[in-house]
Amino acid sequence: MIAPSLVSFVALSLLTTPAPRTTPTDQGLLSCTIRSAPTCEMGEVPQISVEIVNRSKNAVYLVGSLDASDCKWRYPHCYYEIIAPDGKSAVRSFSRCGNVNPLREKDFLRVPANGKFDPFQHVDDYGFFSVHVPSETFAAEGVYRICFVYSTGKKLEDWVQGKRAADERLLKLLKQVPKTTIKSNEITVRVVRPNEQAGRDKP
Repeated sequence: MIAPSLVSFVALSLLTTPAPRTTPTDQGLLSCTIRSAPTCEMGEVPQISVEIVNRSKNAVYLVGSLDASDCKWRYPHCYYEIIAPDGKSAVRSFSRCGNVNPLREKDFLRVPANGKFDPFQHVDDYGFFSVHVPSETFAAEGVYRICFVYSTGKKLEDWVQGKRAADERLLKLLKQVPKTTIKSNEITVRVVRPNEQAGRDKP
């Protein structure tokens, strides 16, 4: 990440009462499925896998989670909606630097028809980035409901955060990125006390 020149307070937004889902959604060209272990210890963060599938008949280009994608400063937006056992948002606020890494040609990955795409896969030391989820998010016992949102935009400045000189190569690639917002299936994760988890792991 670029050295900070400004520290900003970021609040991740989420829908407080999303409708329950048990199957992957397919909104046009793309669909998204997430998976995780059914339980997690208090204070830990579940390991969630995200898979986006190109349902179209043609290859498309997709960009994974960039620096500041998780706080929706720039496209693509990549974030989790998390509902705590009490039915309220479990997403916590966090602080981060005000600068972001640049958008690069290598951030655009070609996904063939029916191909799969991981928005958190490793490209190099500058991408892609995981969603920042503080461990305090899962501090209470009970069942949490989680889904993932992936959203793209049309304007290049919304991908690079701010108005910059147009890069024709990036514009050409951006035209091949589907402009859409998709939401994954909803999963549930039960958060348990450490000793309870140990008991579940015994044969």
